[in-house]
Amino acid sequence: MNNQNIQIPIYTKHIFFNKRNKYVLLIPVINEGDRFISQMNKMKDNGIFDICDVYICDGGSTDNSTNLEVIKSYGCKALLINTSDIKGQGVQLKQGFYEAMKEGYEGAIMADGNDKDDIHNSLKRFLDKLDEGYDVVQATRFSLGGYHENTPLLRVIGIRLIASPLLSFTSGVKYDDVCNGYKGFSRRYIMDNRLGWFTDFFTKYEYCYYPLVHAKKLGYRVVQVPTSRVYPKNEVPSKIKGFSPNFKLLKAIISLAFSKTKK
Repeated sequence: MNNQNIQIPIYTKHIFFNKRNKYVLLIPVINEGDRFISQMNKMKDNGIFDICDVYICDGGSTDNSTNLEVIKSYGCKALLINTSDIKGQGVQLKQGFYEAMKEGYEGAIMADGNDKDDIHNSLKRFLDKLDEGYDVVQATRFSLGGYHENTPLLRVIGIRLIASPLLSFTSGVKYDDVCNGYKGFSRRYIMDNRLGWFTDFFTKYEYCYYPLVHAKKLGYRVVQVPTSRVYPKNEVPSKIKGFSPNFKLLKAIISLAFSKTKK
């Protein structure tokens, strides 16, 4: 990473064991509570910690859901805690990607920590596609046999009629579910200096969209895999709620759709 412009906000790291697998799963969380514990239990019961190393990227939770001993007991490789004044999911993921590349992983998958995704059933698909040589693996709940339940109607409309068609148009790749934060990236794509993966550009939700826009243009291989995404009834476990946050996200997606690479 010597040739990259690296700007990583300060964080605390707890490493529990040496690298065991080719790939790493990064889970950004902040005060996810029982949903996070439920997800971790499903992952442990289905052997996820045996086939992929797991980093928990915490934004500064205060609900004890990311208790050090609890995280260690599940079988996670590391707990990273953002201690900087710069907040956001992108900061937490950047810290995770940075540690993963330093450790020599051949690829990294990112997924939310609020128990919406079927990581316990679908992670193997991401690992297989990375093994097959794909550089971007995008989850889809809307096609290829994917499934979704209780997704807010406005979110479905925004994803299917605005965000996904827009990014498909500007990227040259047919995407069905770009707002799904469950994605995988190869090491070679993360380390491409043209992307500036570790600059201060990434703070919020940029990793969700920016890499999708530029993959094909830079000569990388992209594939979608089916997953399930289930929201609890009468609740939206997301940091993006209400008109104003959704409008700001839409503006960011439009900007990212027409973004340029860093070099």
